Amino acid sequence: MQIIQTISKSLFERNDNMKYPNIIQKPVIRLLAGFLFVAAVSGGCNLLDVNNPNSLVEEDLENPAAAPALANGAEATLTNALGDLLAPYSTVTDELTWIGTRDGWLILNQGGTDDPINEFVDGAYTSISEARWTADNAIERLESFREDGTLPSRTPLVRSYLYGAITYLAVTDAFDNFVISDRQQAGNPLGEENLPQLISTAIDYLDRGIELADNGSEWETRLLAVRARAYYAQNLWAKVNPSVDTASPLVSSSDAVADAQEVINRVGPENDWRYEISVSPETPGNNLAFQVNERLELRIGPAFADPTSDGTRVDSVIVFDPIDNIQAPFLVNEINSFVEADQYANLPIISARELQLIIAEDALANNNTVAFTDAINNLRNLDNLSDYTGQVDELELLKHSRKVNLFLQGRRLADLYRFQEQSPEWTQSRVNEGEFFPITISEINSNPNVNFGD
Repeated sequence: MQIIQTISKSLFERNDNMKYPNIIQKPVIRLLAGFLFVAAVSGGCNLLDVNNPNSLVEEDLENPAAAPALANGAEATLTNALGDLLAPYSTVTDELTWIGTRDGWLILNQGGTDDPINEFVDGAYTSISEARWTADNAIERLESFREDGTLPSRTPLVRSYLYGAITYLAVTDAFDNFVISDRQQAGNPLGEENLPQLISTAIDYLDRGIELADNGSEWETRLLAVRARAYYAQNLWAKVNPSVDTASPLVSSSDAVADAQEVINRVGPENDWRYEISVSPETPGNNLAFQVNERLELRIGPAFADPTSDGTRVDSVIVFDPIDNIQAPFLVNEINSFVEADQYANLPIISARELQLIIAEDALANNNTVAFTDAINNLRNLDNLSDYTGQVDELELLKHSRKVNLFLQGRRLADLYRFQEQSPEWTQSRVNEGEFFPITISEINSNPNVNFGD
């Protein structure tokens, strides 16, 4: 009988001044125990009623009663992975700047994305790989329960489809190459040209989740919203790969618009709806928030805010609305909320704001001024800003609106590349425009199918 080593609650807590210890490379197999730990914390499962609470057998996960724990494990590893990934990703962009002591952050801040040895990108690669495997494993087990007629509720499977899709999209948002392995069965690098397959997998998961979700439920709304972003990401990927299409940077996707409009119709255009993953002392932490708010290794970038006199925190937002000439209200609120949350800032996944931006960009790409104006004003109305009536250039307004409303959500680097903009921190000797993160050193060292530079 195969014994799985558990992770204790302390692994979800920081034990040094650098980063959360669960971004240190560990065998992916430990995550099976993570499923059960999350279930134990929530009090929703009795699977820890064994003689030794520090040891679990894999057969426990073959019990349909483990379904909620499997979904909880997928959510927990995704939470950890997004915080680990958004920290280096945002540091490459103009959203964050380096103010600390670790050279790895400095290289990222200067625009360097191509170093497989960078410790923070390496930690992110490992965490997102764990999250990917965890979600896929949960889906496989839960689908098996459903086929056998033993799945007590469809909700854990619906949730796992959603978490799996979000994970696959995060990979394609941030990496130029990736490996799909199954514990000790080493996979091969997909290659940059094959990364759209991961977006297709995300869409497939979302399709399956929508089919299972209760009609009109919040889970169905979340799945539809993320699918809109997945369709958008499919077309965005082609704008920045294999080279950046600066001549025609706008994304058009009728599928994305259809899903986005469906969600807007459901929640209402006046509703500032968003889906985010909650972070608290009882969940894996948000490493992005920790690095900015507690360790003070990073700070909101000078393209967004002026610093305090000691250079460690935000003094005032310097992004102004191009029509009303006031500080961008949403950005002010987002930064304040992010700072006040300290290391427990929630992780935004998708929002009505992003859906309006998807609709607006598609309209602009198709020279549909009426549809663009409607969508952009629906967005502006959420902040009680004046309607757009042609006061400024449409593309400039779209770029400003994306910069403000998608802050620290893992969208910025592709926008900088395709709109030919730069971070003020970039050093030309480090920047390779259109380049994202590589397969990193932990995968290279542990996988015989991967070579340095893949």
